[in-house]
Amino acid sequence: MHPLVRDLYKRVILVGRDYPLGLPYVRTTWKKALRNPDNCPSCYTNDGEQHKQQDNHHSKSNDDDNNDDDVSLKRYSQCERETRKAVGKGRFYVREMIGVIQLKKYRTMKKRYNSNDNDNEALQKRMQEIVQDAIGGGGTK
Repeated sequence: MHPLVRDLYKRVILVGRDYPLGLPYVRTTWKKALRNPDNCPSCYTNDGEQHKQQDNHHSKSNDDDNNDDDVSLKRYSQCERETRKAVGKGRFYVREMIGVIQLKKYRTMKKRYNSNDNDNEALQKRMQEIVQDAIGGGGTK
C-alpha cells in the first residue's frame, strides 16, 4: 500500500470516530473506495490485479530489457500521478466529513440552547402573569 494512501486511511478513521453515521459505516465505505480499481486505473491490469514486476529478464535481449524498463517506468509514473490525484480527492472528502461533523455539533448545540431559551421565555411570561395577578389583586378573570 502506498504511504500516502495509508496516511489518508488513518485520517479517515480518526475523523470517522465523530461522524454521524458511525465509525463502522465510515470504515466499510472507505475500504471499499480504497480497494476500487476505478480510482487508479493505471495501477491495475484489466483483470483487476495489481501490476507486478516480472523477473523474466534473463531470456530477453538488452534492447527488450531497456524497452520493458521504459514501459514499466511510464506505467509507474502514471500510477503515481493517479494515486496522488486520488489521495487529493480523498483529503477533500475528509474535509467534507469534518464539515458535516461540525454542522451536526452546531445544530445539536443550537437545539439545546434554543429549547432552553423558549422554556425561559415561557417561564418569564408565567412569572410576569403571577406578579401582575399579585399586584393587581387578581386581574380580570
